[in-house]
Amino acid sequence: MKKTLFIIILLGMSASVTAGEAHFCGSPEVSALASGRQDIDDSTVFTCGGGVKGTLPELAKQGWKIVQVSDQMASTSQMDPSKATVYSRLIIQKD
Repeated sequence: MKKTLFIIILLGMSASVTAGEAHFCGSPEVSALASGRQDIDDSTVFTCGGGVKGTLPELAKQGWKIVQVSDQMASTSQMDPSKATVYSRLIIQKD
């Protein structure tokens, strides 16, 4: 009986633990060759998976932690580097 009760308590405790959540986010793309290209700042809006969207301050207020920031380059044409765009990529996480 004690063993069964112990197992029921353990199962109840494990069911009450919630898993964390994480998403990739991206900033708007800009031309890699654009002069005067604006870097990301507190007003840059990031669009994330799971319908999450906001600036860094807004994401922080919602409880998201920035786990990683990286810059990405995309090109629609490998033959024409003038068509390359850059954007910033975040990984956000909430416990």
